[in-house]
Amino acid sequence: MVEPLVKKAYETEKKAASSYTDGLALVRGQGLRYTKVEEVVGRIAVDTIIHKHLMKAILDAQKELEKLVGEGPISEVKEIELSPEQRALVKRFAEMHLEIEKDMIETYQKMAEKMTHPLFKGLAEALVENEKEHHRILAELIAKYKE
Repeated sequence: MVEPLVKKAYETEKKAASSYTDGLALVRGQGLRYTKVEEVVGRIAVDTIIHKHLMKAILDAQKELEKLVGEGPISEVKEIELSPEQRALVKRFAEMHLEIEKDMIETYQKMAEKMTHPLFKGLAEALVENEKEHHRILAELIAKYKE
């Protein structure tokens, strides 16, 4: 289970972020403003704050996913014949979400172009690829139930 590791990472990053923030203030208070020392400590402080928030977001997502998934992944996926009404429902659902996925692809692409921090840029680029995969899967679902 990954959750204990994420909790540990979050707690460690939280302590580190506080320490780096305090250290940055100390560095500046010692007359080292606008120096290489401030730049290095500041850069690590920024990254650590980002890490802390990413770990918190992962923890929050895991809690929400536990409610959605319940006991875990589906052990057996059954292929069944759908009624015309079920086929229409699945197709409408997929088409509606295909538009949402298209919008998210465009949004994350724009974010990736505008992001300057490498962590944010990389995350936005990874989200673009994830949304493209969603788009592909939904398009396959629509093609399967287009009749």
